[in-house]
Amino acid sequence: MENTLINIGMYITYILAVVAIAAMLFFSLMHIFADLKKQKTTLIGLGALVVIFIISYIIASGTDVPQELFDKVGLSSGTSKLIGASLIPVYILGVLSVLAIIYSEVSRAFKK
Repeated sequence: MENTLINIGMYITYILAVVAIAAMLFFSLMHIFADLKKQKTTLIGLGALVVIFIISYIIASGTDVPQELFDKVGLSSGTSKLIGASLIPVYILGVLSVLAIIYSEVSRAFKK
């Protein structure tokens, strides 16, 4: 009986999470397409993120871990490539944010 209630709760949680994600996407897209001229910079930023993720996936290597470790944890080289492709944008965006902060501080110092 206890396992049945836990399973029902998990399924309800999954359903609610999918509904929440669908609602978020629907209302975000509705807001973007309501006035495309005002949302141009948002779409450019979103496109830049997609390009960064695509480049990250292309340059990620799925063979940087020995095959014995893959067998031990039950992963494949495709999963390793996906993990690497997820880490590379974090590094790229981290460096870009540090550069943006430095640029902001330097430009503010020269304006005074």
